[in-house]
Amino acid sequence: MTKYLTEHQVFFLNTHQINVYSPLEQKGIKFPHLLNSAVNRPKQSAFGEDAYPSIFHKAAALYESLAKNHAFHSANKRTAFASLYMFLRQNGYKLIVSPQEAEDFTVLMVEKKNPSIPFEDIVGWIEDNSILSS
Repeated sequence: MTKYLTEHQVFFLNTHQINVYSPLEQKGIKFPHLLNSAVNRPKQSAFGEDAYPSIFHKAAALYESLAKNHAFHSANKRTAFASLYMFLRQNGYKLIVSPQEAEDFTVLMVEKKNPSIPFEDIVGWIEDNSILSS
């Protein structure tokens, strides 16, 4: 059974990212409805079928939505990646990427001047860089 992150957990991750890496940035949720949407996107279904069938699809839905929705005042991309990492960990996987690769991919995913990375490519990147936790 999939273990999903809550809004409270994602808020905690956002606060932690700011406290550790940029303590002078504004903290808090800017758009609560966008946080709710991002956290609930991986749970979506239609006609009794999961919209996101694999753990990697669910992880990508959460990651993409948090990175692009900008629900927080600051640290949205860092929070998206931390949430992706935490979601995978609590579902038995570990994401193995360097901090630079994580940053580069996340920034590329949200860049507006380039065509967006297709969702299936995000899924593939997560799956290719994940291993089962021991």
